[in-house]
Amino acid sequence: MLIQFSVKNFMSFKEKAILALNPSVDKEHPENINENNGYEAANTIAIYGANASGKTSLFKAMTVAVNMLKNSNFMQVNQPIGLMMPFKFDDNINNPSEFEFIFVADDGNRYIYGFSADRKRIHEEYLYQYKSKKPTMIFERHGEEYEFKSQKNVLEPLVRFNTQNKLFLATATNWNTESTTIPYKWLSEKIVTFTDAQVLTDLSLNLYKSSKKEEYLSFTEDLLHAADINISKLKINVKKTKMPLGMLTPQLLVNGQQIPTVTAQEMEQIEVTTEHVIGEGDNKNTYSLGLLEESLGTNQLFLLGPVLKDVFENGTSLFIDEIDNSLHTFIVKHIINMFRNPDINKSGAQLIFTTHDTSLLSLSTFRRDQVYFTEKNNTTGASDLYSLDEFSVRKTDNIEKGYLLGRYGAIPYIRGEEL
Repeated sequence: MLIQFSVKNFMSFKEKAILALNPSVDKEHPENINENNGYEAANTIAIYGANASGKTSLFKAMTVAVNMLKNSNFMQVNQPIGLMMPFKFDDNINNPSEFEFIFVADDGNRYIYGFSADRKRIHEEYLYQYKSKKPTMIFERHGEEYEFKSQKNVLEPLVRFNTQNKLFLATATNWNTESTTIPYKWLSEKIVTFTDAQVLTDLSLNLYKSSKKEEYLSFTEDLLHAADINISKLKINVKKTKMPLGMLTPQLLVNGQQIPTVTAQEMEQIEVTTEHVIGEGDNKNTYSLGLLEESLGTNQLFLLGPVLKDVFENGTSLFIDEIDNSLHTFIVKHIINMFRNPDINKSGAQLIFTTHDTSLLSLSTFRRDQVYFTEKNNTTGASDLYSLDEFSVRKTDNIEKGYLLGRYGAIPYIRGEEL
């Protein structure tokens, strides 16, 4: 369960930005709060802001930090860390980017893990564990200097296997150390981020091709039915064909783009068909369509289906940039409500999403601490992240109207026009 994520000096975030999922004193909507071993965190967070205000930068920061952990053990000595993108509008470009996670891992303990890095090396890295009200330091790293308090005799010898461009958490876990394996696995497996269609497409198609294909198809069919989309059955057929090297054939339409799947000289041709039952009474007939013939919204739900199923089963923290892309407001509300429903969300999954759909802004759905805004200062080029909970908002306030009127900032100013 993710409790907090923070980032500093990355893309448009010059100063430290904190996304806190732990609940404030607000007592509204207890169904919106997950509990794990005495710790609490929101199961949904909505982030609003003008275009280019920092929403995607926040999600990319999360993606970069997690991918660094996943790929750390594959780094070669002195290989540049190409993922770092510091704030570039002043001398901060010479400083490292900073990332920090506070989370409850699968052992029920709370951890704090963070690091700072530039393109050449890791500057700082630390891991703390809470077994009481005070954190216990597992390790701290300052450049090439390391300090250990927990399992020192196990961790200290592993320093010689680490390099300046590798994260020690990943290196120690690679040697099966107990104190690092649990937090590493949570960070690398329980956070899933989507900032573009290609990543979602690749993951979804791999899930549909797995041994659990029928389970994923059944879940997606139920999701389509709940969205009032007239599809009675989904079918997937995977064919492998020999093709000339380098030849690409589009197989799937996602968000208006044809997505090819190719590996060397062998191509996987993925054929997705939908069945529609048309007519009434005894005059019903079944018709088949290719997925290319379905709407963009249907394609989007087709891709989201297996991901949502995995998220609910594994208690994953899911980050989706622009969740309303090609989807009707009611369908987005339905997905949000799935995370608020304990009968569906049995493992404590979380949904953090960005959107421009202001009709979702309602205190009948969200607590004040579940709504965040991003705003960019055009004078400095720096983004700010803040919560609705920082404003004096009454329970009866229409926060959608207040947002559109500019009471909370985070809206574009269209010069020469009035709404």
